[in-house]
Order: sequence, then structure tokens, then C-alpha cells
Amino acid sequence: MKVIGSAAKTIYYLKKIQIIHPPWRLQYKIKCRSTENELSNWLGYSEMKINQPIAIIAREQFSGFGQNSRSWFSPKGGIWLSAAYPIFSKNFSSEIFSLSLSIKLCQMLRQENIKVNLKWPNDIFFDSKKLIGFLPRVITRGKQIIYVRIGLGMNVLNKTPSEGISLAKVLRTKNISEYYWTAKILKAFHDSIDCNDKKEYVIQEANKFLITSVLPKGYSAKEWNIKDIDSNGNLRIYNQTQEKVLTRF
Repeated sequence: MKVIGSAAKTIYYLKKIQIIHPPWRLQYKIKCRSTENELSNWLGYSEMKINQPIAIIAREQFSGFGQNSRSWFSPKGGIWLSAAYPIFSKNFSSEIFSLSLSIKLCQMLRQENIKVNLKWPNDIFFDSKKLIGFLPRVITRGKQIIYVRIGLGMNVLNKTPSEGISLAKVLRTKNISEYYWTAKILKAFHDSIDCNDKKEYVIQEANKFLITSVLPKGYSAKEWNIKDIDSNGNLRIYNQTQEKVLTRF
């Protein structure tokens, strides 16, 4: 099947940056309520196939949601996507999936000389502001993991809330291809699956990128300090009297 339009532009860049790549099935939406809902609908009537990941990308979302069902500001100019990657294995390490994607997104941006860091568990920050956020999910059948999926937002050319920052502001230019960066994100997703069997490497890299000055919601930097990410992908924090282990789920 010939790929045309926006999907073709993204595939063009994907072929340039990843010579050997899986045959992504892509759908672009001008506007939708939520790419997560669109992806769920697609998976409802189209069976997930081995070695064929899928993604839905929207120009704009008007009811996007993130961690803990918080609303996701998704205006024109950003990259708003939901993607699913087939696994079909009992050996996939779901506990480090979020971290493996985090480190690949950090590496992706640092290769472009954009010094970003990881705010545990799944936000990518430039200085003290969010550039990328994503919501990971693992879909199982019995003991087998069928596929993993993400909902992801990246501020590119769009206006952002005060706690966010756009790639245009980071790079100080509006000459940015959304298709190029969409392809880079899809490659990072693929690479995160590829390194899932390298747990020690993932934890080591995650600690290298970890922001220790910004605590998860509900914890004050005046009361708590971040120690590190442990061998199971959990965040260890401490104060003068105790240590806590925060889990992703």
C-alpha cells in the first residue's frame, strides 16, 4: 500500500535516520478528542501484528489526558501521538519499560545538543521545564505481554503552560520539522524495546539522566531528597529519619 501525505513525510525521515526499521502503520488526524482513544478504537478492530507497530498522530487534541487522568494541554504545533508496539513474549521486563523509553528520548535529544534530563518516572525536562511527557502501558494476556503502548506529547512549535517549554524556544528557531521529530520519537520507542533485555544498562543510564532537584508530585524538596533509581526502576527518596521507595504503578 502506498503511503501518502503526512504519514509519508514521517516515514521518509524514519528511513533516513533508521535504515533498518519496522513497517510502522501511521494515521494522522487534524483534530481529535484523544489519540489514546483513537488508538484503543484502532486496536479494537485491527489485530496487532508481529513486527508491525502502529501510531496515531494528531495536529491537535481537545481532551487529551496524562498521568492520573490530568488534562493534557495539546494545541496545534506540538506532537501528540499514541503508539503500540507488538511484543508477544513472556520475557519482556515491564518494570523498566518506562525508563528505557526515557533514556532513549534523552539520548535522542542530547544527540542534537539539547541537554535534557529525566524527571522520574516519565517526563523529559529542559532545565526546570517539561519538554516531553508520556504515559506508558503494558498489555498482557495471561503471562504473555502482547504489546506495549504510549501516549506522548512533545512541545515543538506550540504555546505552553508556564511549567512547560517548547523545542522552538530551546533551539531559538521556528524552522523545525514536526515530521522529523515524530520519526525520531518513533525510533526512540523502537530502541527502547530493543534494549529491554539490558536492565543494568537501562538503570545506569536512567540514573545518569535523573533530575535530583525535582521530586514527584506530593513530595516537597524541603522535606525530601532523591537518592537514586533502584534496580527495579523505583525511585528512592530520603530525609533525616527515613527512606522511601516510590513505585511507578
